[in-house]
Amino acid sequence: MKAVKAIYNILSNNSAVTALVSTRINPLRIPEKSPLPAIAYQLVNNTGHASKSGYSHTDFARLQVMSVADTYAGAIALSEAVREAMQISTPATFNGVKVQVIEYDGEVHLPDDNAGFAGVSTVAMDFIINFTR
Repeated sequence: MKAVKAIYNILSNNSAVTALVSTRINPLRIPEKSPLPAIAYQLVNNTGHASKSGYSHTDFARLQVMSVADTYAGAIALSEAVREAMQISTPATFNGVKVQVIEYDGEVHLPDDNAGFAGVSTVAMDFIINFTR
């Protein structure tokens, strides 16, 4: 999926993000016992862009980026770095994917009291990416 390739490229090449997570940027979930903070990202849905002139060459993808840390403050700090990274200047090409625009579409803050002694905190943010197929 092209949108997933683009989001990984944006996050893994942002110095503020990698200063916090190094290479701990994972599709779908964070491996068990991974050091925190870390990022997991996933495709929520992908929709073709309707066109009156025929076949559509662009799609809209909703992606979710989860900033996970062992403290709430850590999850907030990481999510702020992620949001800043995603506000990159577009249109541009990321890992061979032509992205027209990236829009922030909200966030939710989630505790996970079942993860370890003190639990972990997650900030899950949604982004809409318009890209060329």
